[in-house]
Amino acid sequence: MKREKTMEMFQSAVRLPKNLHDQLKKAGGERGMGEEIRRRLEASFQAEKTHADPTTRELLEAISRMADEASLFYGHWSEDAFAFEVLKECVNMLWAYYQPKGEPTAKPNPDSAADILFSPEPSPKEVSQAIVYGWQNDRAKRAFAQREKTR
Repeated sequence: MKREKTMEMFQSAVRLPKNLHDQLKKAGGERGMGEEIRRRLEASFQAEKTHADPTTRELLEAISRMADEASLFYGHWSEDAFAFEVLKECVNMLWAYYQPKGEPTAKPNPDSAADILFSPEPSPKEVSQAIVYGWQNDRAKRAFAQREKTR
């Protein structure tokens, strides 16, 4: 499958260790190793943009590190119930560390659709459910699109 040429492309040579070359070749599959390298590089630049807020970036990095450490001791958190509880407690401790002072009162951003989407005084749970359901829906759409792309 040829990639559409929407931008000028340049060819470059990169020296890679054999194990990384093999991983990229396997991950690229029918798309090819070059496309896999391009996809991963684009994703890494996108990830840098995604979390521009330094506090959010710090929190996500801390959660990732704690997930890695819990996995070292007890297995992957998504596969081991004890490791999951360890990570959950770590995240709860992080929330306590980052929690702002004061009562949680809804103060919608003036440019947002919060006033339209939620009741005048929404609970944090109501807003959270809508955000998580939206994420789950997007995740399902991405998984479907990925399955269709690999067919």
